[in-house]
This record gives sequence, C-alpha cells and structure tokens, in this order.
Amino acid sequence: MTYATDTDWLRRYEANEKVPPLPDDPDVDHALSQLRREVDEIAERASVSSVVRILRHRQGLAAEVLRKAEPTCLSCGGGKVCLGCDDTRPRADRLAPGWQFMSPMNRWETVERVEQANEYAPVRVWTDKTGPDYSWLIPQWRQLDAIAPPWRPHGTPEIRVVEYQYDRSAPMYAVITLDTVYRPDNDDPVAEAHYSRETGWKVTHRPGGGDMIAIDCGRSKAKARTALRAAARQHAKALGVKVTEQPKDGGR
Repeated sequence: MTYATDTDWLRRYEANEKVPPLPDDPDVDHALSQLRREVDEIAERASVSSVVRILRHRQGLAAEVLRKAEPTCLSCGGGKVCLGCDDTRPRADRLAPGWQFMSPMNRWETVERVEQANEYAPVRVWTDKTGPDYSWLIPQWRQLDAIAPPWRPHGTPEIRVVEYQYDRSAPMYAVITLDTVYRPDNDDPVAEAHYSRETGWKVTHRPGGGDMIAIDCGRSKAKARTALRAAARQHAKALGVKVTEQPKDGGR
C-alpha cells in the first residue's frame, strides 16, 4: 500500500482551501467513521496534524461523498475529484503592463495600464486592442488565461570562455551569456572541454546546432584551450556576437 507524505497532504490542503464542509447526512458520517478506522491503522506513519487532511482528501471509501463537495479543475477534468492540482491560472489582480490575457472578446490582448481603487475593487485594464478610451473591468479574484512577460536582464549577448582554476583538470566552457553577467553557471554552453585519466582532454560542441563532434586533445590542456576557443569563435561568427574571456578568479 502506498502512503502519501505530509507534504502531499499539505499541498492538497492548500490547493483546496475553498472546499465547502461535507454535507451533514448519515452517509457522510458512515464514510467518515470508516476513514477514521483507516487513519488509526496508519497512525504511526502520519502526524496528528495530518488526520484532518486525510479525512478530507483521501480517495477510496468517501470518494462518492467528497465528489459532491469538492470542485473539479482543469487538470483533473470534469468527471474526477480534484487531487490538489486545482486551477493555477493567475488572478486578475496580478495583471501588470506587458502581460497578455484572454479578454472577454475571446482574443489575446496585451496589458498597457492597470488600475485598482483598493484591494477589494475590480481591476480596470487597458490593452493594446481597446486603446486609451476603453477598459475592461474584471473582478480581482477571477482567474484568467494569462501569460507574464519573460524576465530579461540588461546586457549585450556574447560568448564567454570560462576556465576554472581550482584544479589543473577542471573543465573549461564556452557559454552564451550577457556582458553584465559575471557568473555563467546557469548560462547555455556551446562548447565544453573535459579531462579524464583514461582519454585525456576532449572538446565537444555542435557546429551549427547539429551533430555532436569531439576533438581529442590528448594530455595537453593548452591544445584543449586552443580548440575550445576555436569552437567558440565558430559559434560566435554564426550568431553574430563577440568572444570574451572570463577573468581568472579561482573558479566557483
């Protein structure tokens, strides 16, 4: 038998906080009494604080009762009981300039200005389709099909060659990054140089984004560094950016 963790119960509880109380009828009482017996059987595996969550969300004995009260969601579908994957679409009060949302006209519109008189008032939204003389008035709690604009840090794209110094066999990379970003740990590598005791240094990359090629550089780190820089220049020429060197500061 598989048991859910306390984290699972908490996730389901938070996702279904708006579930109304169960109907007060004999069928519910009978189902809950059976559920309590099941809880007693797993008492060693569940904390006391989990009992209420188990009673409200456990599938099986009380499924037909819970189905009367629990809402359905887009993920579960209309014919199933929500298991905690409730509708996660953003509320109208999260809209901000740059967002796109499906308007009452059933079309995607880009938000240009948002106003809300207070935390309980509806949200007034001006978009690129309505212009400055017309706005949508949307209840602040309504969930919308909306997309937030991507977060874009300022800077000029470049390919940077990074060589860590914590060990002579430390890997070397050529990554796509911005000139304002110093640490490329999360950037996209276009070429990599790795050392192993068995095969020595190898530089790998995908010219033009195609098949992977590997350049065998033997035991020479200098040769691997030269091959890595050549691969970086090849990608930089194709992408129309420059190649720079990461200052040597001892690595991470």
